[in-house]
Amino acid sequence: MDEQGELELERFLPYKLMQVAERVGAELAVFYRKEFGITRPEWRLMAVMGDGRALIARELADMTCMDKVKVSRALQGLEDKKLIKRTPNPRDQRAARIVLTTEGKELHRRMVPRVLAWEASLAEGLTGGDTRQLLSSLNQLLARLDDM
Repeated sequence: MDEQGELELERFLPYKLMQVAERVGAELAVFYRKEFGITRPEWRLMAVMGDGRALIARELADMTCMDKVKVSRALQGLEDKKLIKRTPNPRDQRAARIVLTTEGKELHRRMVPRVLAWEASLAEGLTGGDTRQLLSSLNQLLARLDDM
């Protein structure tokens, strides 16, 4: 906002954050599809499962900030590509444990260096290419949102 209290979108932090998030997401979606044949939601799930943990769909939705329908569709796409495996939970048949298959782990292993290189290329747009301060500021904003 300017000194008179008028909204200037180009200086409004929520607007700028949304613009950056949307542009980065759109560019990465093209990258994931072209380079690896997967969608942006599929990558988000694979990134979370990349550490080998078995998770349920609800946990994946929470961790990726995606709604249940988007998670369900992305999981189906990953399953169709044989990149994940669902194992029934004996205590709750509705909550299958989901892990990357051997093929999924291999794709994740190949993707990580490429994604990190893409990130480094993007970071070249920052002064000195250093993302530490930006990440620190974003984490502060996330903590503030938790307190609001």
